[in-house]
Amino acid sequence: MSPPTSPRISRRLRIVLSLLILAHLSAVIAPPLAFQSRGPRGLSPSVSLLLSPLAAYGQFLYLDRGYAFFAPDPGPSHLMRVEISSGENDSAEANDANVETRLYPSLDDQWPRLLYHRHFMLAEFLNDAYQPALPGEAAKLVGSDLPIEELKAWRMGRQRYEMIADSMIRHLQKKFDAQDVKIDRLEHMIPDFVPYANEPTPLNDPPTYVLLEDIPITLDTLLGVLPQDLPQPEPRETVPAPSGEPIRDRSETSETTDERERDSETTVPIDRQRAVVPPVSEGVSPQ
Repeated sequence: MSPPTSPRISRRLRIVLSLLILAHLSAVIAPPLAFQSRGPRGLSPSVSLLLSPLAAYGQFLYLDRGYAFFAPDPGPSHLMRVEISSGENDSAEANDANVETRLYPSLDDQWPRLLYHRHFMLAEFLNDAYQPALPGEAAKLVGSDLPIEELKAWRMGRQRYEMIADSMIRHLQKKFDAQDVKIDRLEHMIPDFVPYANEPTPLNDPPTYVLLEDIPITLDTLLGVLPQDLPQPEPRETVPAPSGEPIRDRSETSETTDERERDSETTVPIDRQRAVVPPVSEGVSPQ
């Protein structure tokens, strides 16, 4: 009795199957490669060229998710601080007393964990959609330095962010029967390894929560970057913490060698004040 033989596959079919397998492997490799090659100016052109024909296939099979969140160095996470006011009294003191502050996500309010994760993704979605408002004189700069298409892209990005934020505000107004709702974006910084190893601190330490203010973009920044290269704004004003804890100010002084030669008594203070936000019950994970 002769041993069973496997069916023969034609050369053309083998080539087709090999190409399909290579295409699938490329779709698996391209998203993490794009994440690793991302820089301040966006994606690497070569990686972007590889990713563009496979993007739809990767999204359909859900192959392009989670590389930033589950990376060895995931970076900061983002939360929403919501101030809810009934607005029944006209005096400022009464309004301050009627303000309720909530944080999203928070394990104190969202449970089970899936509900917490849902609010976490909503906070990240709002932060990803953020785009600062344009200065009023931006339309006067349309020309070679600022193409009309780029100006439209900025305006559309800002309108999209405002629509998302307004939708969340309307939902919260309806849910809590409130007249006034304000949403602030918070960034939860992850401590660097060396300082953390020398002096371990809780991951939900209040100074690790930074308020991201909504401030218009400057003309210099507008002319120097593209919409996809949007930098996150740095906090520039002191904002009272919801719990009434004292605000911690951090200042550092820097001066160049030339300045020291001209005037040894001249220093340039650089003040970056961060609003201290009360600890958030986020479990063990820094997110």
